Amino acid sequence: MPAEQEATVRSSRRVLALLAVALLAAACGSSGPALTGRAWQWTASTTKVPASQSVVPDPQDYTITFATDGSFQAKADCNTVSGSYTTTSSGGMTITPGPSTLVACGPDSLSDIYVAGLGKAASYAISNAELTITLADAGTMTFK
Repeated sequence: MPAEQEATVRSSRRVLALLAVALLAAACGSSGPALTGRAWQWTASTTKVPASQSVVPDPQDYTITFATDGSFQAKADCNTVSGSYTTTSSGGMTITPGPSTLVACGPDSLSDIYVAGLGKAASYAISNAELTITLADAGTMTFK
């Protein structure tokens, strides 16, 4: 093979290798499901004191959607809530509930517990399409 042709082959191989590395880096660097752009349904909670875990009976009635501008919209049973949130690169999170409708929900409603829990957010993690918000009082809220 002439020297000019060998140089072209080597150059092509380098370009392909660099392209492969770039594609692998992009695939590894993806953060999985994003916090924003979807409605998360509250499915379960845990508390440390007393230690307990509970399943939310009607997850579709307790949702939260985080916007990229730092605001959120939530459904808390028969009420809607808006507010703001912040996150840190290390997984820290604060949620500040704001205006809410004031409809009297049924006796089995978890609306007040849900909104109070959101206000205690301290950190978050997303794994396997599940959002876990850890609360300042050491409990958790799980969303799918």
